[in-house]
Formats: sequence, C-alpha cells, structure tokens
Amino acid sequence: MTQFERVADGIRQDIEQGILHVGDLLASERKTAERYSVSRSTVRRAWQKLQALGYVHWTTLSAPTVVNIPLRPHDVSPSAMGKDMGEVPRSSFLSDLMSAAGSAARYNFEIGMPDPDLLPLRELQEVVRDLFSQHVREVFSYSPTQGIARVRQALSEEYLLRRGVDADPDDILITSGSLQGLDYVTDLLAGPGDVIVTEAPTFAGALQVFSSHGAQVLALPMDGEGIALAPLEHALTHSRVRMIYLQTFFQNPTSAVMSLARRHAVLALCKKFEVPIVEDDAYGFLAVKDTQPLRALDPGGHHVIYLNTLSKLLAPGLRVGLVVAPRDVVHYLSLRKQIGDLHTGTVTQLLVEGWLRSGNVTQHIARAQSVYSGRLRTASELVRSHGLRVHGSPTSGFYLFVHLPSRINAYALHEYAANREVLFAPGAAFGIGDTYGDWIRICVSALSTTAIHNGLARLFRMLDSFVP
Repeated sequence: MTQFERVADGIRQDIEQGILHVGDLLASERKTAERYSVSRSTVRRAWQKLQALGYVHWTTLSAPTVVNIPLRPHDVSPSAMGKDMGEVPRSSFLSDLMSAAGSAARYNFEIGMPDPDLLPLRELQEVVRDLFSQHVREVFSYSPTQGIARVRQALSEEYLLRRGVDADPDDILITSGSLQGLDYVTDLLAGPGDVIVTEAPTFAGALQVFSSHGAQVLALPMDGEGIALAPLEHALTHSRVRMIYLQTFFQNPTSAVMSLARRHAVLALCKKFEVPIVEDDAYGFLAVKDTQPLRALDPGGHHVIYLNTLSKLLAPGLRVGLVVAPRDVVHYLSLRKQIGDLHTGTVTQLLVEGWLRSGNVTQHIARAQSVYSGRLRTASELVRSHGLRVHGSPTSGFYLFVHLPSRINAYALHEYAANREVLFAPGAAFGIGDTYGDWIRICVSALSTTAIHNGLARLFRMLDSFVP
C-alpha cells in the first residue's frame, strides 16, 4: 500500500466507523500530513482518491467535506478466490438507484419509473389469462435470441411506427431492457480509449456502460435546441469519435427535447464524418409535435442505431427493450447477446406483444402524455417559485434537473434528506467528474400532484435550513 493509499484508507475508516459524519470537514492538509507523517502532496492525492470513491467532495478552496458513506459489504471477508481482486468496490449509482426503487420513503423523487397507477391492468390481466390457458408450452419455453418473430412484428407495427420508425422485424433485436442494448452496441463500436460523444449532462447508466468499456467520454454542452453544433463539429474534426450517444426527446436528466432543425443538422454532421449515432428514445412516446426521432429522419437506418424500451411506457419490471439497426449489425449484436443471457424472457415478450395488440396503446399513450406533462409543469413552477434554477425549459418528461444554492453539495443533502423521507438523485452521476456536484435530479412521474406539492415543500424547508 502506497503512502497516499494508507492515508485515504485511514480517513475512509474514520468515515465508515462514524468518527466522521456526513457534512463534516476533514482535518486541514497540514494537520493530516502531520498525523500520517507524509507530505502535503500525498494528502492531496489521498483526498483525490476519496473523492473518486464518493466519500468526500473537495475543491482547492477548502478541506474536503464528507458527503457520503458508500454502501460496502463490511461483513464479507476476502475469499481465497477474491483476495487478489483488490478493494471491494462501493456500490454504483445504478445499484443505489435500484435500492431506491424499493424504498418506503414517503416522497421518492429518485427513481425514474412510470406511475404504477397508469398500468393498463385490465388488458394485461386478459393477456395473462390467455397466455396461461392457451399458450402454456410456449410461455415456458426457450425463444430465439433475436426475439420471438411475432413479438418483433408487433413492436414494428404497433410501437415503432408510432415513432415514425419504419423497421422490418428482422432489423429488430429484443433486449432485456434498453441498457443491455446500449452495452452490446458500445461493445461493438468502441473499445478502451475510444472517444464517445454525449450531451452534458446525460443518462448516468450510459456513462457507467461507457466507463465499463474503457471508453473516453466527451460530454458536450446543450443549448435551447439540443447538443450544441459548434462543439460537436469541433469534436468530430479533431477527435477520433467512434459513436455519438444522444437522447432526442425528454432527455434524462433534463427532459430537454432536441429541435427538429437541430436533429437534421446533427444527422448531417454524422453523415459528413461517417460517425454512427446511437439514439436512446426511451421517452419519445411523450412527444406530441415534431415527433420524429433521428432514426425516422434516416431512412434505412444507415447512420443511426436506435434504442427503445417498454420500461417507461408500460412497466420497468418487464425488462423488454429493443435495438433497431441494419441487419448485419443486429446479427453481430445477437451473437453478443447469446453470450450474455441467451434470450430475453419469453413470458415478458409475449405479455408485451399481447398488450400491443390489445387496441389500448393509443389511449394509454394519450393518458401518459397528459399526466406526465401536468406533473412536470407543477413541479417546475414550484421549483422556480422557490428561486431555484431548472436546466432548460422542459414541457414534459419525467425529470427536472435542478441547481442547488451554491453552498450545498448534493451528496451531503441526499443523506440528510433521505433520513427525512425525501429522495432524489445527486447530479454528479450525470456528468464527468464533479461537474454537477451541486445539481439534483427530481423525478415526478410516479407521484401524484398532491405528493409533488408536499414532497417539494419538505425539500425546500430542508434547503432553507440545511447547514453543510
């Protein structure tokens, strides 16, 4: 163990054993150097490691602040097999997010999921009865890796055409959620050190996927119409960009929508530089005007690989997503999927197909559009009335990306608020480094208007009284 690792480990133990608490300042650089008999530069390296691990927030203006006690399996001793694998990693943002999904907190603004009260239960119950009375053998059987043919047909006709995407069923791969599709596409297009362009901020899960493949992420700013064109063209000119990851509609975490003119301009740049776009359209069903995603503006799909999911429209627990790509790309991705999970669950695929063919899709989408836009407007008005800044001017979607008062760190506030039954997602997870350390993502999709009013009122009281 090097000197800076020894210092970092000592401070980490102080935090985990309760000697230091969330919101506490670490001892000064001088005092820490004296305590561990090391140089001040060694102390700074230790602080950098603690920040990377998520324990502290540090700028050069002051000593670090304890902001989090990452979940760690304290009771797990290294095994003979695992002893050489290094330190047990802290939980990731996604694992923390999935834990929040099961939280009993009264005001859960953290997890991005549709409102369970909007589930089309009657139609789904009818589909289930039919499957388990008429198709039992098929329900419990293996299915093709690419996806059941008639399910891909239903996705093509009853779902993708609503987004303007004309895709042959053979150009569709069914995945276990769209994040799996993004993982496989990234594996195909980018490797260690390759450059991937994203919007800033962007989906935390995508950043985690790109990091797992060793890719270098170049996060570019957005303006009122979407990803800024000048930085994008500069990146494409001066960097060896392997793919561009974009969310064109109701982006996570900002709920921003890329204008139609900007979509055309981005696609033109992509064609000029021959760099593929990976378009994540998870929230596109909420669009009511200028609804065409990039894939719809790219007939034949020569430049855009398109991702979508039923998690935001129907139910996340079904784990049914899809990739639309040229047929040869789908073939490569299918081979990759065989290694991962063989095929997406047969019963969930058939459940999705039954619902898509139920005749209720149009009505369900219209209701979702009305409910979610109303909730976002309510939350946006409340946040702005409290003097807080919202990223952009979202009109619908699941999320608000909110800038905290400058004295407040999101991780420290997160711990404080969680103990008072208010959850949200710290903004740093949606950027590179600590770019958004004083931002939070608020998800309003699964809360009633009354709960949004009451939960945000409680959060605002905490902001007014919180002492970091």
